[in-house]
Amino acid sequence: MHKTVKDASAAALEAGILRHLRAQNVFVPKVMECRDSRLVLEYLPGEPLPELLERGDYNPEALARALCDWFAAFYAAIPPGELRGDVNGRNFLYNGARIASVDFEERCYGHPAEDAGRLAAFIESYDTKYPEMQAALSRAFMRRFDESLSCGMEGILREREREYAAMRLRRQKK
Repeated sequence: MHKTVKDASAAALEAGILRHLRAQNVFVPKVMECRDSRLVLEYLPGEPLPELLERGDYNPEALARALCDWFAAFYAAIPPGELRGDVNGRNFLYNGARIASVDFEERCYGHPAEDAGRLAAFIESYDTKYPEMQAALSRAFMRRFDESLSCGMEGILREREREYAAMRLRRQKK
């Protein structure tokens, strides 16, 4: 997979993040080459989260477990206070057993509840024919995230509401 970013320093940052995560056994693509503002990354099989949501062909508990397993590995591999940050569902690929994540162009800092709340809002608000399954996935994800990372359900719910407020603002500006 070829990826072009804004400049050479952004490419080097993303390559460094990916190499570090991969060395810590976090499921991310291998960097094959980093030159100027271009990255060549290993192809990872899997389906982006939005496509799964659109088809409604997933087990909410299994998918929530896979997401939380990925986040647990991610947080174990990074310094305390660092976040995934860009939790757009398109950055998560599911291969039927595991989650992989892509797109690490910047470092983000905060509390893990921010990642969980933002991803839960994405899951719930994505427009599909299966809102009940999305709600079940979101509930299972938030519950498992809190259980595995002990970040507090109150914080996750607060961050989910903040993301909904941000979504409303973005839609008003369009």
